[in-house]
Amino acid sequence: MSSKEAFQNEMDDFSSNSACYYMLNHAKDAISEIFSTKLQNYKNAKLAYLTSQEVEDVFNHDGTVYTGSAGLAFYYLMSSFGKNEECNEILQKALEYVDLNNLKGRRISFLCGDAGPLAIATVISYKLGQQRPDSLPQYGHLAKRLMNLTSLLNESPDELLYGKVGYLFAVLFVNKHISGKEIIPVNHIEQIIASILKSGKQFSQQMKSKSPLLWQWHDKIYLGAAHGMAGILYMLLQARAYIHVDDVRSFLKPAVDWLLSQQFPSGNYPSSLESASGDRLVQWCHGAPGFVPLCILAYQVFEEEKYLKIAIHCGDVIWQRGLCTKGYSLCHGVSGNAYAFLQLYQATKKPAYLYRACCFLEWCAVERPGAELHKPDRPASLFEGLLGRIYLVEDIINPLQSKFPAFCL
Repeated sequence: MSSKEAFQNEMDDFSSNSACYYMLNHAKDAISEIFSTKLQNYKNAKLAYLTSQEVEDVFNHDGTVYTGSAGLAFYYLMSSFGKNEECNEILQKALEYVDLNNLKGRRISFLCGDAGPLAIATVISYKLGQQRPDSLPQYGHLAKRLMNLTSLLNESPDELLYGKVGYLFAVLFVNKHISGKEIIPVNHIEQIIASILKSGKQFSQQMKSKSPLLWQWHDKIYLGAAHGMAGILYMLLQARAYIHVDDVRSFLKPAVDWLLSQQFPSGNYPSSLESASGDRLVQWCHGAPGFVPLCILAYQVFEEEKYLKIAIHCGDVIWQRGLCTKGYSLCHGVSGNAYAFLQLYQATKKPAYLYRACCFLEWCAVERPGAELHKPDRPASLFEGLLGRIYLVEDIINPLQSKFPAFCL
């Protein structure tokens, strides 16, 4: 059975006598060997298919992280971390999917713009060191190209997929993975943040909002992670080391509180302010799943229990209504929803959340007939297609280290 947006979840929850406990180990603090082997086999088979010639051609027309070849580069880069012996080999593989010669020069963000391929190439160049091929510029040169994208700052929106916080992620990502060097200077990061805060304050005043920060995209006040306030505020909180503590307290915290007050009684969130669509969408881009990381980080930063309670409420909504009929994608499907459970597991260490994440991943891996009513436009890609599921498999094997791609630093 299903509603228009989600299939009814008929899986046993953790508290019941589930036949699916084979997914977790005896201590219930990691996945079991049996399930891990099953997932590794799935990942290897799907990755072999994804990198076959017939599918590679699909990536050649799009160099972005979101739907194109840079998504595969990002996957390989992230999977290289912690693999000392194979690291350089994996990084060389990642390079095959970075195209720096056909950047469009129009979009600033990590996911859908030039910042993604440039940031990925910068980190790969640094990590390869002396083994960097001549065709790949030195990492300092690539970082300068990344910084030059500030020329697009004023004409860009503020949201994650196409806008300024997507650019903010890119520069924070580079600094995080080029340790011990301030490759992107503090004042550059502060300039990006100042631009985001300025537009948030101005639009709030224009709308006479109760929130001290408010942003719009395409003439709508979106609330979710992809285009809206949840994504913007989450990225700003991750960058709080570059924001004055008074601004965090006087602007970010009350904006978070206002945003979280927009919750439906069900625990879900509207896609936009005064949305006509109502309480329908339970997916990372629009709805409760994209609010979980914000709530958890707010709980960690402000040390108020109310934020964790909201995150837990969101988790229950996702378990009940998160088997999206749209399919398995990270952006608007079941894989993206599984990450909310991984984030809750990291915050609470409760095995129920790891179990729920495993259930959602298995739903995606089994691919039951009729479980994807809307075929993705780009079925191989990171955010719409198969690569997102492969990325989730990699993450669920090490759940405490997992991070929603291009969103969680």
